[in-house]
Amino acid sequence: MNQIICTDYEQLSETVAAKIADWINKNPGSLLCLAAGDTPLSAYAKLVKLQDMGAVDLSSVYYVGLDEWVGLGMNDKGSCKQVMFDNFYGPANIPEAHIRVFDGLVNPEDACKNVSEWIDRHGGIGLTLLGVGLNGHVGFNEPGAQSLTEKGCSPVPLDNTTLKVSNKYFDRQQAVSQGITVCLPTLKAAKKMILMLSGNKKKA
Repeated sequence: MNQIICTDYEQLSETVAAKIADWINKNPGSLLCLAAGDTPLSAYAKLVKLQDMGAVDLSSVYYVGLDEWVGLGMNDKGSCKQVMFDNFYGPANIPEAHIRVFDGLVNPEDACKNVSEWIDRHGGIGLTLLGVGLNGHVGFNEPGAQSLTEKGCSPVPLDNTTLKVSNKYFDRQQAVSQGITVCLPTLKAAKKMILMLSGNKKKA
C-alpha cells in the first residue's frame, strides 16, 4: 500500500486525477469503478481538464457505477447516477455504450445482475476510486452487511449513520432505506484501488 498525504484538497484532487489518467493511458479498454460521493468531484473535474489538454482519452476505457440509492433515478438530485452523469460522464463526453450503472428504479436484484454481468464481461474491475463514509463504509458496503463477504453486487440495508447524513445529497426529503452496491470482495479484486479521504471527520 502506498500512502500519499497531500497538503490540501486541491493537491489531493490533482494527485488522484493524475493517477487515474496514468492508469487509463497504460490500460486502454479496462473497466473503472468510480465513487459518486462529494470527495472525488474535484478530481473528476481535473480529469476532464486533462482530457481537454490532450493528456488522456477518457473514452478509451469503460465505466461501472459503484452504488445507488434504491428508489432514486436520474431525475432525483443526489442519486449516484445523476451525480456521475452531471459531473463526469457528461462533461467528459463518455459514450453511453461505455457506461453501466445501477438502476435504482427497478427490482434491486435485477439491477445487481445487470451490473455484475457488465463487470464479468470486462474481466473484472481494473481501477476503482473509493471514498470512505463516516461509518467506514465504501460504496454501500455497510458495517455487518453480507456485501462485505460475497462477490458481485448486492442490495444492502442502509446503516443509521448513512441515513442520517443522506439528506445532504438531496434537494428534497427522500425516504431511502436501502442501497445497491458492488460488493467489497469484487472491489478488492481490482488491479488498482485508490482510496481518497479528505476532511477532519475522517481523520481517524
